[in-house]
Amino acid sequence: MKKRYLRPIAVAAALLAIGGASGAAYAASRSPAIIVTGPDHQRLTFVVSPGGSHVFTLPAANDPIRIDIAKPSTNGGVQTPSEVFSALINVDGNHAGMSWIGTNSNGSQSASSTIHSTDITNLVCGAHCLIASLKVKSVSARTLVLTANAATSGIREEYVVNIWY
Repeated sequence: MKKRYLRPIAVAAALLAIGGASGAAYAASRSPAIIVTGPDHQRLTFVVSPGGSHVFTLPAANDPIRIDIAKPSTNGGVQTPSEVFSALINVDGNHAGMSWIGTNSNGSQSASSTIHSTDITNLVCGAHCLIASLKVKSVSARTLVLTANAATSGIREEYVVNIWY
């Protein structure tokens, strides 16, 4: 008797496994995390000396651009408050200005535009401690500059910048 029930159970389990796998494949194909190396993503890695800077150009996209910046540490990622900072930036199509919402490494946010400021977002190490800043260099050239603070950066440090557009 037990033999008769095992075969249908095995067939049902196989069908469920196939159905579940195809559903997982469908869900994975719809995930935006899969688009990492496509034409809408750039990854930059560079080293900045204390007091030095690095200029990079934003893509000519007609969409908001997301920039995620990390200063990977060698201390196991336990920099206080954080080693990541980011911004959502819009560059006007007529090169009249940029606007943004910047998230500092301590989680605080600010929104502004080149009408009022050039400071987009900052890597901080406390209430009045700045490690690095991301600022607008040129609106017409679509360039930003990441500058390391000489007073708080004692060594050349690597930065990883992901640009999503």
